Amino acid sequence: MLALICSEAADGAENTTTGWSEFISDLFTDEWWVFLVTLGIVLLGMIIIKILTKGKVFKIRTILKVAINCIIAFILLFMINTIGSIFGFVLIPKWYSWLLIGIFGILAVIFLFVSYFVWPGLFVSES
Repeated sequence: MLALICSEAADGAENTTTGWSEFISDLFTDEWWVFLVTLGIVLLGMIIIKILTKGKVFKIRTILKVAINCIIAFILLFMINTIGSIFGFVLIPKWYSWLLIGIFGILAVIFLFVSYFVWPGLFVSES
């Protein structure tokens, strides 16, 4: 992945029509569908639990807070990857790490960032 980023950055530097913002948006769209599916699964699960328990476990406000937290976590992950690609690392979450991001949001992204250095390859793919 890192080699791909470096080669695309070099291509972007040679091609004046492709700017840095287009390069970053390409990286963003690569992971967008995984995030959307994970967020949908988590929110659907919370809505089903809300319906089955008649609102005793989750309120609408809680579901909205989880959704906003997950969206901010994805943006944080995107920003870490953008800045990290300059320094030579990229966080590519494994499939089960996306579930952590969907449930815990920002805390999961911070955990993935730390686990990249402490346990390389366990929660994020090595690039």
